[in-house]
Amino acid sequence: MQKNDNQFFYQSCQTPVGWIRAISDSTHLIQLDWNQISWKDADRPDDVSRETITQLTAYFAGQLTAFTIPLRPAGVSPARQHWLDVMASIDFGTTISYTAFAAAAGAPKAARAAGTACATNPIPIIYPCHRVVRRNGTLGHYGGGSQLSPSHKDNVARKAFLIAHEKRQLDNGQLILT
Repeated sequence: MQKNDNQFFYQSCQTPVGWIRAISDSTHLIQLDWNQISWKDADRPDDVSRETITQLTAYFAGQLTAFTIPLRPAGVSPARQHWLDVMASIDFGTTISYTAFAAAAGAPKAARAAGTACATNPIPIIYPCHRVVRRNGTLGHYGGGSQLSPSHKDNVARKAFLIAHEKRQLDNGQLILT
C-alpha cells in the first residue's frame, strides 16, 4: 500500500480462524489482514471497515452467505481482478478444483495460475479462495491467518474449518439468505 497510514481505516475482531482486520480506503475494502493474536495499535474504523466486521461476524454466526461490501483489492492488476471476480462467483458451501477454477476464468490449462490467484488473494473469505481445492478433492494449501507456510497444518486446518462451516450451514438449513 502506497498511501500514508492516516489515509486508511481499520477495524478488527476475533473469529474462529483468528483475528481479522478489515482495512479500507474510506470507500472500499482494500484488504483483510489476518493474525493469530490481536494487533497492538488501536482500531481506526470507518463505515466500510465496521460494516465488513459486521458482515464477517454474521458469516461466522451462520447468518450470511454473500457479502455486500464495496471492494477494491489493494495492488491488483486488471488480470488479477478477473481471477478474483471469478472466485467470487463460486457458490457458498461448494468447492471446485483449481482446474475447474482455471476453466471458469477462461484459462483451462492454467491451474497453477488459479493457485497463484488464491495464494495472492488480498481479501480472503469475501473472495472465497478457501473454496478452491485439488482435483482429487484434498484441500491443498491455504495461506490464511498466519506467517506459517501455506502447507502448514494450522493454515490448512483454517481452510478445512471454512469449508466445513459453510457446508454445515447448508446442511442445517439455518441460513438467512441475503
